[in-house]
Amino acid sequence: MGNRLARESSPYLRQHQDNPVDWWPWGAEAFAAARAADKPVFVSIGYAACHWCHVMAHESFEHSPTATLMNELFINVKVDREERPDVDAIFMNAIMVQGEGGGWPLSAFCLPDGRPYFLGTYFPREPRFGRPSFRELLEAMASAYRTRRADAEDNALALIDGLQRVDAHFRRGAHAADPRGLTASLIIAAGKQLAERCDPVHGGMGGKPKFPSSSTHELLARAGRFPFGDAASAAFEKWAHGMAEGGIYDHLGGGFARYSVDEKWLVPHFEKMLYDQAQLLAIYGDVVARGGASAARASEVIAETVAFLNRELSDPAGGLWSSLDADSEGEEGKFYAWTPAQLEQSIGKLGAVMFAAAYGVTEKGTFEHGSSVLARVTARSSSGEEEQLASLREKLFASRSLRVRPGTDDKVLAGWNGLAITGLVQAWQATGHPQALALATRIGEFLRSSMITPSTGTVRRIFHQGVTKDLDGTLDDYAFVADGFLRLAEATGDRSWWDLAASLVRTARETFVTEEDGVLVMYLAPAGDPLLVHRPESHQDGAIPSGAAFLTRAMLRLGLVAGDDEALAVAEKYLVQRLAAPTAPNAWVSSTLLGALDLYLHGQVVVITDGDGRDALVRALRSSYAPTACIAGPWASASVLEAKTPAANGQARAFVCTGPTCAPPVTEPAALVTLLSPPSHEGTRGS
Repeated sequence: MGNRLARESSPYLRQHQDNPVDWWPWGAEAFAAARAADKPVFVSIGYAACHWCHVMAHESFEHSPTATLMNELFINVKVDREERPDVDAIFMNAIMVQGEGGGWPLSAFCLPDGRPYFLGTYFPREPRFGRPSFRELLEAMASAYRTRRADAEDNALALIDGLQRVDAHFRRGAHAADPRGLTASLIIAAGKQLAERCDPVHGGMGGKPKFPSSSTHELLARAGRFPFGDAASAAFEKWAHGMAEGGIYDHLGGGFARYSVDEKWLVPHFEKMLYDQAQLLAIYGDVVARGGASAARASEVIAETVAFLNRELSDPAGGLWSSLDADSEGEEGKFYAWTPAQLEQSIGKLGAVMFAAAYGVTEKGTFEHGSSVLARVTARSSSGEEEQLASLREKLFASRSLRVRPGTDDKVLAGWNGLAITGLVQAWQATGHPQALALATRIGEFLRSSMITPSTGTVRRIFHQGVTKDLDGTLDDYAFVADGFLRLAEATGDRSWWDLAASLVRTARETFVTEEDGVLVMYLAPAGDPLLVHRPESHQDGAIPSGAAFLTRAMLRLGLVAGDDEALAVAEKYLVQRLAAPTAPNAWVSSTLLGALDLYLHGQVVVITDGDGRDALVRALRSSYAPTACIAGPWASASVLEAKTPAANGQARAFVCTGPTCAPPVTEPAALVTLLSPPSHEGTRGS
């Protein structure tokens, strides 16, 4: 007999619909039941592609004696963190306040009003890994609620106080912030600090495990443009090269896994998340635009990843699904790993020998059960050999397609699709790959028709199997979609994308941005949700970038290009209070906001007039590595477009303006590229 989760839109929740646990979805009814029964609430948070979530489900939630105990002692609530990032943010911050490392599955024991009094992550059914059994923990937490309720209440109060202190930490110094502190030195220093923390051998941050950490990775490229940026530039390139050649990349089907368990990028946790593909498309677009030694390989990665999105994550309605699972047939990575015998069976003995040597498939294996994860272990060689290897990859891909596939989380999330638009457009700008722009446009049209109400500028967060769920978007949804639409406007010249983005930014400012005691705050969730025991702020990058930073970036573009002075003033104030305080910003969690600072200081508004040679100028602009360039189309303010006309002989001209100053117009693409070069000095906007 199924439980209440059978009616939910989330594939993750429906994975638990046949558990013997009497699950409730997150909602007022669950907490009302807890108050009526005077029971504590067990909140389990995870997501469909999470390997350890599956492990805990198999060990405990599918185990009848454990489920019976859960049902007897608790009201049990299942949460899909991807559907409710606001709920997840509260409990993830709370577990860190408690002094534990975060992660999923996240297990929270709460009072009937929703305040947590103890949190953890994975707990085994029997004592292992230095952890108590889940059954022991259930009994201990229920006993604490029944017999030591004052202690549970004290814990809950301390955790809520800790959440408020976390917010205060990020607001600290705002009143003492000095606008004169907004200089390029912040970006230069961040690049230096991050480069020093990068692995000089394999690339990426630190040792194992290694994550893409795309916000930080992207900032290294920006910092590499400035004086003393060589170390940051080199770290950016080595990081991109390591991932593209490592096992974290799917060399047969394209796309990246969530992270590597080792320092070599070799063995991943195999789930594929849309938000990673989105951000990494932008990263590899930057690699191509910078024109380094890895540019050709980056172009291949882009084409293969776009093909993966089209083939394996595309919803019939036009959006992109959320993820592919790590597991198939009950084993993590089984779909992706190979033995020498399996290679030989698919591509013959000679082909297997050649391919195994190039991609590190050994008799001993690099993974489990004698199998190996494909990773390029030899240098790229002659074009003839690479063509042979490409043919072998095609044959292996066809053989792999006959295997049992990992599961797909087929919900469509507005924010992640917005990130995908941005990544696809940046990849298209660098490479001209037509499928990238076509997919970006398709996603945009889907969002506009199915997840946005243009008349009100509101975004719905979730679409699943033809139905848009009546759940308001978070700040991330608004900011990521708005950014994607601004990029689409610049890519297509269609003003309707820009105007819709501006509408979303206005709604986001009204819904999520407020001033408290003189400090500008951007909240992740709308106000007024009675079930949220704390209103979480958006103030740092994680696996996805900060929504606050993305909104700041969008407001800057609206101000610099379209003359929205109010949006520009809000963005400027947020940058000052968060980056120019007496304490230097943490580059690791502020990378996207530091990128917005780069736009604020060095934003280049480019007007390309009609006339002969216009297309060549536009191509030069789009393919250059110029992360602060903004194209002034029909959405630009009159003051930006004023007096910018073709040359007397009818030739198109390009005008590059920084602040109130415009360089003399140019007519040659090479001259435009020179104007787009980064500033060679430190300074503030308008200096």
